[in-house]
Amino acid sequence: MTARLLVVDDEPRTAELTAELLRRAGYVVEIAASGTEALQCVRSSSPDLMLLDYEMPDMEAPEVLDSLRSGADRIAFPVIILTGARHAPGDQVLGIEHGATDYIVKGTDRQVLLARVRGALRERAPETRVMVSGRLRIDLARGQASLGERALKLERRPLLMLQLLAGRPGEVVARAELLERVWGTSYKGFEHSVEQAVHQIRRALREPGWIETVRGIGYRFVVQS
Repeated sequence: MTARLLVVDDEPRTAELTAELLRRAGYVVEIAASGTEALQCVRSSSPDLMLLDYEMPDMEAPEVLDSLRSGADRIAFPVIILTGARHAPGDQVLGIEHGATDYIVKGTDRQVLLARVRGALRERAPETRVMVSGRLRIDLARGQASLGERALKLERRPLLMLQLLAGRPGEVVARAELLERVWGTSYKGFEHSVEQAVHQIRRALREPGWIETVRGIGYRFVVQS
């Protein structure tokens, strides 16, 4: 099934160039010229992925992301922020923490952009594998996890981190690897996001023994009976 993408940019020429690149790659592409129009498009027909300009006249990307969440824990599809000027580390951290999947500077090589889009769509693709470790069950395809009979309330990145750790029980996984595998970045400014995700996992599990902190290195998953 062909993926449906939404390009959101208030510069018509930039939006059309991006859309044409994606159409040539085989995607069905719709364009929105503002954050407000983007939200209307999502309400009428949710895309498989959104490419979102950071700065627009009516609202900036973090505001759009907050509106997409609508009180829920996660955005239902990947959102890649595209920016021309707002690409300082602090802007990237802000976008990611508001729910963006990735952050790309405008003018990035076309093949790199397409590879990032494919990667984000691959992450969202249905998975049949369900991971079970002791009383813990993780179903990434459904975005769900449970401990025994109790459902765990986890956002997408903490859920991905839990799956990564649970897949390597007893092994110390470095923060740098978690950043790269879960957040798609090596920028150390995101390290506090890793700590926040671990805190959310522990709070959801209500049993801190599952995740051990290895000081100065990373975290270890320990199966609890």
